[in-house]
Amino acid sequence: MRVVILILLSLALVLDARALSVASDYLEGDRLILADGTSKIYSIRLQNPDSGELAVRIDYDKDHMKIIGSKEEFTLPPSSSTRVEFNVTAPKYVKNNNLFPISYTVHQVSGAGGQGTSFLGRISKNFNLEVIRDPNRFYFDIEYAVIGAAALAFLLYILRKNINGIKGYWKRRGKGSSKAFRKGKINKW
Repeated sequence: MRVVILILLSLALVLDARALSVASDYLEGDRLILADGTSKIYSIRLQNPDSGELAVRIDYDKDHMKIIGSKEEFTLPPSSSTRVEFNVTAPKYVKNNNLFPISYTVHQVSGAGGQGTSFLGRISKNFNLEVIRDPNRFYFDIEYAVIGAAALAFLLYILRKNINGIKGYWKRRGKGSSKAFRKGKINKW
């Protein structure tokens, strides 16, 4: 009987609990795809459903994200929503290293002083930044250059006799015509 009373009392407290909520932009498959060197705005909405003010702090991945505006702590008025925008910038494309995990966490610094049970919570979100090649730029891959040089060397190796034959033809032709001019003879074709 004591267990049932304890469960009902806990349930009554939880049903009236109010806390911070965070809504974010939709990313299909939790993946943001950007061409290298470009950036995109990613936004979240901080929501305070309570009747008192709420103070929150945002911690985020500073390598690839920058908050637009200088503050990382916000005071949310009662029953309000605040939009926070991040500028997400893609680093340089690297063939086998083009997926970067990004995360942010919203910490509740102070609770609202209204009705219900208040607790200092935090909400975390993770997504992946996938960097792709910019289709408008030319990329030089050393792998393809090495393969092309090897193929050219192979073709030259196979055709070396023909190349030597062509060189000999021009040498013979050049020697014959120079002898004719030295003797003062003009060949008519």
